[in-house]
Amino acid sequence: MGLITAQEIKSNTSMGGNVDPDKFMHLLTDVEVLILEPILGTALFDKIVTDFNADTLADDYLQMFTDYIKPILWHSVYAQYLRDGIILAQNTGIYENAPDNGLTANIDNVKYNVKGAQSKADAYIGRLERYLCDKNIPEYDNSQPNDYDVIPQDVDTISGWYLGGTETKSNYYKSSGGGSVSGNFLELDS
Repeated sequence: MGLITAQEIKSNTSMGGNVDPDKFMHLLTDVEVLILEPILGTALFDKIVTDFNADTLADDYLQMFTDYIKPILWHSVYAQYLRDGIILAQNTGIYENAPDNGLTANIDNVKYNVKGAQSKADAYIGRLERYLCDKNIPEYDNSQPNDYDVIPQDVDTISGWYLGGTETKSNYYKSSGGGSVSGNFLELDS
């Protein structure tokens, strides 16, 4: 997918410019699928990806992408890298990453910085959710086209981990458990 570049992450976070993109760009896919898609729902997520790849993002979609999605991705990838970058898995085994002429960071300092980066992402997640509630975005407001699609939901990351919720963003979705069911649809209180 790749909705942002390595340089954007480095330029918009405290990540050093000499960090090898191979060390963190694989995390982007995880963040897109595990954090961004649950916020947007599969239909809107797929539209954003398709329009981005075709270079046709416009209007509300372009504003959403520029003002909210990109910062969520920058800060979430950075937080994930801070958490995961301390360990190296190589052919010869799994090692703690240590610089040649320095000390590794204290784990409490790493956790502090992870929480700081994820707090920034969480602030943009909250803003994106308010933006989506204020705009008429059909891919977000309408039911998802397939039963297996991810429906938009409240995403609350805790230190960078998304712990899936059951709240949905639209008034009616096919029931997937929880809530009150009327016929084949889940009704949410307004």
